[in-house]
Amino acid sequence: MINGTEKYIETVKYLERLFDYCNEKLFESELEKPVITVQLDSKNKTNGWFTAAKVWKENDTDDGAHEINITAQQLNRPIRQIAETMIHEMCHYYAEVHNMQDTSRSGTYHNKLFKQIAEKHGLKVECVKTIGWSHTELTSATDVLITSFVEHNPETIIYRTPVFTGQIVKTSSTRKYVCPCCGSSVRATKQVNIMCLDCKKAMTVEE
Repeated sequence: MINGTEKYIETVKYLERLFDYCNEKLFESELEKPVITVQLDSKNKTNGWFTAAKVWKENDTDDGAHEINITAQQLNRPIRQIAETMIHEMCHYYAEVHNMQDTSRSGTYHNKLFKQIAEKHGLKVECVKTIGWSHTELTSATDVLITSFVEHNPETIIYRTPVFTGQIVKTSSTRKYVCPCCGSSVRATKQVNIMCLDCKKAMTVEE
């Protein structure tokens, strides 16, 4: 990697283009562009998030802007999965704009209103026992749209490697990897990248 900072900036620009494209094709361009960020999830448990509060400001009198984050260590996934995360968070944004209560339990439980919003905006939705209607995938029609986006926007993305507690190698020779959706787990004797094929989600190390 010749210049990490420049590649990081290109990654954010790519995500901004993806937001603009999804906003036009799926949300009739009604969502004002938020601050798109790439931040670390220290627990390796989420693909991204949306902030209902307007957390980015220029000064104390500025009304501020919402944030949509795509987790840094989840950027190694295929673009279609990254797009699914982007659209998922845009659905939360849509709910906020329209004063809809689409989650509970501090935002972790996705209710049937979220399901309705997501299905209206290009996603298939499945219920997960502990966190509600939270598992989303692209519909076949949305997959065609994202395929077109990828064809016209060559990938320029870097990602961060997964985080381990304190960034220190564990003393144990085994690690337990857990699916964040269904809770299925496996053990490995070294660091690996592994996915739950049932949920199509990256499995993460249990702390």
